This record gives sequence, C-alpha cells and structure tokens, in this order.
Amino acid sequence: MSSRLSSMFSTIQAVLEDAQEKQLKDKPLENWLQKLNAATYQVDDTLDGYKTKATRFSQSEYGRYHPKAITFCHKFEERMKEVMKKLDAIAEERKEFSFA
Repeated sequence: MSSRLSSMFSTIQAVLEDAQEKQLKDKPLENWLQKLNAATYQVDDTLDGYKTKATRFSQSEYGRYHPKAITFCHKFEERMKEVMKKLDAIAEERKEFSFA
C-alpha cells in the first residue's frame, strides 16, 4: 500500500504545478484542487498519527507486541483504505482536465 501511495503522490506533485496556474481561470479545476489539498492533509495527518503511535508502542515495555498494537494496525489499515478510495476518486476526476 505504501508504494501505491508514493506513486500516487508523485503523480499528484507532477500535476499540481500545471494545475495551479490554470485554476485562476477554471472554477471546476479550483474545486478539484481544493479536494486534492484536503485529501493530502488527511493523508499527512493519518501518517503522522501512525508514526506517533508506532513510536509509543516501540518505546513501551512490550515493544511492537503491545496488546493494543493489533487493534491500532487494523484501524490504521482501514483509515488508509478510506483515504486511498478518496484519492482514487480525485484521480478519476483529474481525467476531466488537461494538464501539461
């Protein structure tokens, strides 16, 4: 999943530069960029939360075998699936616009 996310982020970065110049003239494009920005922040928040919690588990006396680690991993996976669905929908909308 992380390689797919990395690939998607490089595509996002490649498109953003061209899209930001065009958004001033194109309201639907501006709306799409706002959705993309919101989703990007959601991914960043999710990953930050994961890193913070994973660090706490690794520093506990149980290490990565902390009793709550399995539940945490499951919730994180579900959250990432939700975010990926959102990013896929935004990527699908991208097809409506022509970028350099």
